[in-house]
This record gives sequence, C-alpha cells and structure tokens, in this order.
Amino acid sequence: MVLLDLLTIAGLPTAVGASEAVHQQQLLDEEAEAPERQEPFYLDVYCDAQSRKREEVHGAIIVLKDGKLRLWPKDSKTGLPKEDPDSGETPHPFTGFFYPFPTENLDLPHRPMPAPPILGLVSTIPASPKAKSNTMRPKLNWIYADSETRELKYGPRSEAKHHTVGPWDWTEDEQGLTLEDEESLVAVEEEKGGYGWAVYWDREDDRLKQWGVLEEKRVLRCSLERRLVEEKEMGGLDDL
Repeated sequence: MVLLDLLTIAGLPTAVGASEAVHQQQLLDEEAEAPERQEPFYLDVYCDAQSRKREEVHGAIIVLKDGKLRLWPKDSKTGLPKEDPDSGETPHPFTGFFYPFPTENLDLPHRPMPAPPILGLVSTIPASPKAKSNTMRPKLNWIYADSETRELKYGPRSEAKHHTVGPWDWTEDEQGLTLEDEESLVAVEEEKGGYGWAVYWDREDDRLKQWGVLEEKRVLRCSLERRLVEEKEMGGLDDL
C-alpha cells in the first residue's frame, strides 16, 4: 500500500504538467481564433520608397486576380478597385481575415505542446463566370507564398499546404500585415503601365536579389495595411 501511494505521488508532477500544457494550448488556440482576428478587412498599400514609380504603388488596393495578389488603383470615392481600363470589369478586392491553418495538412516535425497554431490568412475569391451571384455564397481560399517563386497567391487548402501558409499576423498597432513576424512584403512590377504590380514575399530583405527578381524587374518595399470591412459588405461564407 505504501509503495502504491509513493508511485501515485511520483506521478503527480507529470499529470499536473500535462494538464497545464493542455490548458496553455487551449489559451493559444482561443487567442488564434479570437473574434477580432476574424474581422474581415481589405488591404491598402503604403509605400515611401524613393522611386518615380512610387505613385503607382502607394495608395493602391490589393486584389485577387489570375491566381495572385496584385496591386490595383483605388477609387477615391468607394475605397474599392477601379474598373479595368481594358475589360471594364472591377477586380475582386482582397477581403479576408486570419484563421488557423489545419496543422494535420502540413508536413511538420513533431511540435511540442503547447505550440501556437499556425495563423493562416484567407480571403473571399472572385466568383466563377458561371456562378449566379444571387445564389452562390462567397468562397474562401488560403493566401500563401509560393515556395518556388515567392509570389503571393491564393488557392484551396490542398494547394496552399505545399507552400508557406503562415504564420500571418498584424503589427503591434494591429494595422500592418506580417508574415513570419516581419513586414517582408514587396511590390514587383511584372508589367509596365500601372496595372502590372504583384505582391511577393521578401524573406531575405534584399528586394528578392537572391531570387534573381531584382535584376530583371523593379522591386519596391511597401507595407500592406488592414482596413476593416463594414458588416453589410460581407455575406455568408463557404467553409474552408
């Protein structure tokens, strides 16, 4: 009986430690899924680079177009993208929020508990040309940095999981967008004319020199700033 009691007492620290780890994990999960992190927002571009091209970048809004996150001139009255001068259509603005990316979908080494969830970033996406806008709810895609090109793209979970999906977050003032705790996003001029800028992840902070982009294209440092969406602008959303 004495031996049994000693074994029980010896096991208490382990049990208490496991219980505390579970509690801490619950707190981390709750923080990642806090309501304020799931408030939808647009992304405006701020750029103070010394460049004659600065005005094509500064004040733009981020849109989802052709599978990528692109910069687009903003209508000063509506705060939304201007019409495409060629097609007359209006690109779909990034309209998203933070949400934990399912870790079971990622090829990760063993993560000790507690571990903060990998905070992902999602956005509504352009409606299919065949979809009836009155009957179809907006769909969500994950935002990710392409592991081979560093372009910021959007896609379903099955596609995003092969690339850098986070952690995304906001800056201390809850305005700027960060990836892996840094404001490391840049604007790259893929085509001239003011409508050809796209967002890339500049992890090395060298304006993508190591990736060969700077040698061929103009790269401007910028920050993406959150602008909350009014509730009336958001409808029901499809599950992730």
